[in-house]
Amino acid sequence: MLLHEFSDSGAWLDAMITSWETLGGPALSERGTFNISLSGGSTPKPFYERLASLKWPWAATRLYLGDERWVDPNHKDSNFRMVQKIFQTTGVQIERVRTEIATAEIGAREYEKRVRTQLGDPPRFDLVLLGIGDDGHTASLFPDTAALKEEKLLIAPNFVPKLGVWRVTSTYTLLRYARAIWFVTRGPTKEPYIRALAADDPTATFPAAKVRSDRGTVEIYHCDQS
Repeated sequence: MLLHEFSDSGAWLDAMITSWETLGGPALSERGTFNISLSGGSTPKPFYERLASLKWPWAATRLYLGDERWVDPNHKDSNFRMVQKIFQTTGVQIERVRTEIATAEIGAREYEKRVRTQLGDPPRFDLVLLGIGDDGHTASLFPDTAALKEEKLLIAPNFVPKLGVWRVTSTYTLLRYARAIWFVTRGPTKEPYIRALAADDPTATFPAAKVRSDRGTVEIYHCDQS
């Protein structure tokens, strides 16, 4: 796993923009679309804001959500709400989890069906962006939750007992099909996790350490600044 480490946020953002263009160009040329699974939370927001300012073929680009909180799409905690607000002027297609329907289980099933229909079976994202939480979770794969052991579903409902909430999350199975995975992290609290990831520490048990890509690359873009 390749670690890219930066001491200031400007260089961090510049490097990810360059890599985005390096990945996106061939994807558009070879397959006609660039399909990305986005992470939520505050860490990637400045990257998304930079992306939204690019002169980019957004009409041929599709954004998906790697996980979602089971809240109304207009709720302040909704990952879709954050992504939609940033990218709304680009006209890019955003595929959201339909959290307004019955249950997280049904929502996850519907989203997986849509992803398979649009990306093929198995679906391969051109790029998956992931974060790392202070407990080592990634997407909504939290410690001691059922989705960590899911092997059949690509997108799963996941109850997080310590938060008392339902989430919908990509599973390790879906992540393995990705052409490229980036962990996008910043701040000193993430240091132990990125060191373990970069070293491929076999003793690491936190959820992010179990992410693999069978056919692609896994990289870390870390900014030392909080």
